[in-house]
Amino acid sequence: MSRRPLLFVVAAAALTVAGCSGTTGGTASPAPASATDSNTGGSGGGSAPKVPAPLNVSSIQSNACATLSSAKVSQLKLSPGTPRTGSAGPSCTFTYADDHGNQIDVSTVTANKNGLSDVYDTKANDEYFEPTQIAGYPAVYAAALDHRGKGKCGLFVGVTDQLSVNILAQLDNGADAKTPCPVVAKVGEAIVQTLKEG
Repeated sequence: MSRRPLLFVVAAAALTVAGCSGTTGGTASPAPASATDSNTGGSGGGSAPKVPAPLNVSSIQSNACATLSSAKVSQLKLSPGTPRTGSAGPSCTFTYADDHGNQIDVSTVTANKNGLSDVYDTKANDEYFEPTQIAGYPAVYAAALDHRGKGKCGLFVGVTDQLSVNILAQLDNGADAKTPCPVVAKVGEAIVQTLKEG
């Protein structure tokens, strides 16, 4: 079964997330559908590593702000999140408590049914694609445009084999603007801990 319409929706949503803050780039864009049509269930060549212990994602399926507990929001020195809903799924914008010009966007891409594998299968569209692990979970730094030197970094974390969480830092001010990727890694660790705690 072709996933052509689904991938178009995810691509459009990724552009919407980037556009909300007046910036560009930051999220991986899907490849043309022909590159993914042969992949069945995320098990084809180039798909992501399996999630070792799927997390309980029921709380974040409709509310991406639930990806971070209030304790983690405070620990990360963020303000409470502002929820949004797009065609790809729920998202949430957290701003720095001391500088609202800096923000972290978190999206649960529920429209994408193959989790991190769909990110792997569209890596040809990314200017950077760097697999990693976050708190023992498969993850990848990836974005259609490489603006890491401008305070932007995108990270996808596989929380189940069917769902990944996209974390996008858009930092204009302060020391973190020079090194945005460690910031999204820290947020990713906090998300995994939040979901483990239920």
